Amino acid sequence: MPQRQRVVIVGGGLIGLCSALTLSAAGHRVTIIEREHLGAGAATGNAGELTPQQVAPLASPNTVRDIFAGLFTRSSYLSIAFSQLPRLAGFGIGFLRAAGGARAARGEAALAQFAGELLPALHRFAAVGADISGGGSGYLMTCSDENELAAAHRRYTERAARGWGEAPEPVLRGDALHAQEPSLDPRVSGGFLLPGEFSLDPVTFVASLVGLVEAAGVEVRTGLTARRLGAGASVVCTETGGAADGAATHGAATHGAADGAETTISGDRVVIAAGAWTTPILRRSGIRSAPVVSGKGYSYTVPVERMPRTLIHSMDRHCVVIPMHDRLRIVGMMEFDGRPEQPNRDRFDVLTRAASGLLAGADWAGRTDEWVGARPMTADGLPLLGPVEGRPEVIVAAGHNMHGLSLGPITGEVVAQLVAGERPALGGRTLDLAPFAVRR
Repeated sequence: MPQRQRVVIVGGGLIGLCSALTLSAAGHRVTIIEREHLGAGAATGNAGELTPQQVAPLASPNTVRDIFAGLFTRSSYLSIAFSQLPRLAGFGIGFLRAAGGARAARGEAALAQFAGELLPALHRFAAVGADISGGGSGYLMTCSDENELAAAHRRYTERAARGWGEAPEPVLRGDALHAQEPSLDPRVSGGFLLPGEFSLDPVTFVASLVGLVEAAGVEVRTGLTARRLGAGASVVCTETGGAADGAATHGAATHGAADGAETTISGDRVVIAAGAWTTPILRRSGIRSAPVVSGKGYSYTVPVERMPRTLIHSMDRHCVVIPMHDRLRIVGMMEFDGRPEQPNRDRFDVLTRAASGLLAGADWAGRTDEWVGARPMTADGLPLLGPVEGRPEVIVAAGHNMHGLSLGPITGEVVAQLVAGERPALGGRTLDLAPFAVRR
């Protein structure tokens, strides 16, 4: 392969932008194919978390329990539409297998390879102009179930002992907890600080990435839906109208937009970073892969009397409240209903009921900036990251689950190493890509 290559990136979301920035900095000619606009999809509506301690697979015995509950009630943070059960059967079986002790431990160890470089990679992006403001260091983890609180504190302590993030501070209860965070609802009885975590405002962060990519001369082809891979390093696209919202990127087949004439965009390498819409592209191309499905998340902004001092992550209420510049964002929910671009109003209400028991002094009737987006989920909780077997000119970087922001900058750096023909390394240590194989 030539030293400087033409790289076509499918997807202008967080992973696509991070990859484009690192590739263009290395001197490659980059083209982004994006159905709507740069930074669409799940890039900006998230919790703004970069979490060395929390980058781990979702699958666990607790989430298995919650999945079964989510089948039979709409009041849970996790819900699954009965109509989607046939389509999600394979995903569900894989999830149950991944939740077992040995497999869960292997998945956790695989993702932990990134832990020590998450924040250094972010700061390398900041050094070239990425805006990482709007948040700060440290999370307050809360839980009013004493057993769950103690187990979480023990789990984070054990992760830190393995070198996976910074150890939690001692557990706080009662008056000590509320002195630490006066904005908490009085009913919240316990919590602890994770001092090594970091948060930012994803809206300003993504806007800065877009500006950097455009300033670097990256070619941006919007209004195109990637359909399949062509011969060699090429992508066959159709011209389409704008999607209903950012979550519908690459989802033309799901909402009936009229397709125009086909066009083919070619390069020396193709990077598939299409998030929750990666699997259809690969299948149309005859490539078998671990499936990536849409797990829909929700967020909104709410006025408050007192802004929390730090990001607050409620482990028992399954929601996060995040100060971002001058506003407070509420984030939560996991919904599998096959309609990633369409919000369900009752999900906002479930999220509000959870958050209202976490935070005092909020105007819950005054919520604004309501958002829904598709989290790209894999059954084992691990992204697809690496070349396609038998087609080394195609690299997949998708399926980051709820860790897209945490893993975005470092994924971009890994993609650049792969394009350069290097064996990926993080912090001087070789990265084992086997757990992230496209087909597994």
